[in-house]
Amino acid sequence: MRLKNCLSVWETPDFARLFKAEVISLGAEELPLQQQLCRGNVALDGVQDVMVLRRWEEGDRLHVKAGLFFRGIIAGSCCIDDPTPVEPHEEYCELEFRIDRKTGETEVLSAG
Repeated sequence: MRLKNCLSVWETPDFARLFKAEVISLGAEELPLQQQLCRGNVALDGVQDVMVLRRWEEGDRLHVKAGLFFRGIIAGSCCIDDPTPVEPHEEYCELEFRIDRKTGETEVLSAG
């Protein structure tokens, strides 16, 4: 995955806004949301909101610790008489984004 738009504004007040927009634009399959579920067993859609918690520089990488809000469900057996509710519920996780300064290539790791 590449996060290139936020590189040019790293040291400006616009960074958090552009980082948030880039992460929200990613699909659920591009982020490790499934592994971050706490209450459900299936991550839905993608990220609903992003909160930049911390950012720092280390060598040729920029690091961002972010809180991601997304939705999940508890998927049952899919039988007609399965009583498991399938209403979406809110989930939250913290991830660390390691962004290469030159290419924007980004590695995402669990931060919690």
